Amino acid sequence: MKRTLILVAFAAALSGAAMAQTPTEALSVVSGGKTHAFQVEVADTLPEISKGLTGRASLGKDQGLLMDFRTVREQFNLNMKGVQVELDMLFLDGEGMVRAIATSARPGSLRTVAPGLGSAAVLQIAGGQATALGIKPGDTVKNKIFGNGG
Repeated sequence: MKRTLILVAFAAALSGAAMAQTPTEALSVVSGGKTHAFQVEVADTLPEISKGLTGRASLGKDQGLLMDFRTVREQFNLNMKGVQVELDMLFLDGEGMVRAIATSARPGSLRTVAPGLGSAAVLQIAGGQATALGIKPGDTVKNKIFGNGG
């Protein structure tokens, strides 16, 4: 059963620095022979996935959120309702391969952000970063959830 996941940001949003107070872990994206390092929060329960980046007024270029849909066994349609920051969304398979990318998803948009295929996980990073770093479908995301490091 599909559910629509609404990412909501509150008016009293926290700054990007607040993300550093939340537990994060290493994640890297291997693209074109280069490795790009990020610190990400991992959302792997229904409440965490539903919360998403709620409360964030900014997101650092090396920060993100990794949503692991394998543990909740449901596929979500994402939108940007209430989100205050532009995001790039990388749709990943079970090994961490980038299958599709939605770039610069607009804050507050009700448009569904989905590639039209199932994803094991979604990595959300600051809008424009996928293009700036040359990240493309076929690249590899490394993190312990994929069993390939971080």
